[in-house]
Amino acid sequence: MNPTSKYIITHSFWRHHYEVSTPNKTHLFHVANSSMTPGKPDLTFHASTDSNGPIAGVCKFRHFSSDSEIGLGSPSLPGRMEWEYLHKQGFTKRQFWFRMRLEDGSKQTFTLKRTHSLGSGYENYKLVEEGSNNVVAVFSSGSAFSKTTGSLDVYWGLGQRFNLMALMSGLTVVERARRARTSAAASAGGGAEGCCRRGRGLLSQDLGVSWRFVQHFDTFIVRFQRIYDFKSRENSRRCFDNL
Repeated sequence: MNPTSKYIITHSFWRHHYEVSTPNKTHLFHVANSSMTPGKPDLTFHASTDSNGPIAGVCKFRHFSSDSEIGLGSPSLPGRMEWEYLHKQGFTKRQFWFRMRLEDGSKQTFTLKRTHSLGSGYENYKLVEEGSNNVVAVFSSGSAFSKTTGSLDVYWGLGQRFNLMALMSGLTVVERARRARTSAAASAGGGAEGCCRRGRGLLSQDLGVSWRFVQHFDTFIVRFQRIYDFKSRENSRRCFDNL
């Protein structure tokens, strides 16, 4: 089945921003990516070629949670902005769901599920409508060494609000996973730090906590491990002295 709409997502070298366009190179969105600025959305979709254009939607990653808040509209018009929530389903599953009002006024629930039979990338998701179980869209990731982050194929004509929500949801899942991998890689080390490295990756990816919190957790684990090693050596020495 041919998609009714298709979006191509590319990224800058340091992933400070993403660009969304159609297959024929028509530019649609400039997506500002911010992870360290307090109070600023993690992803801001501008309906322009840079960050100076009008805002079409924002996404905020919740701390201490794997859920995200997605706002359709501009923060400058809070009364007209509609907030939807992207929830992670379960602790270990790579599934996410959201419920939104469609343009015909009805409310529908959609679930993003990992798929190996659909899509063209190494990490693909299908967006399934609850109830009918129809696949309404597929998000395909790009290769690790490509500037293409991924693509979104929409198969059902559910309106532009739905297309934007599907696009923002797919990019949110990919960006949160990328940040978790980056955080885990940054904590790589040896010896006693191996314990905190594993804990760092689990906290960041599965619980969705902030990088700063994980850094404090990292420091705590290292200090605890050093105290434990010191006590173990002291106990061993005392046992040896008593022989």
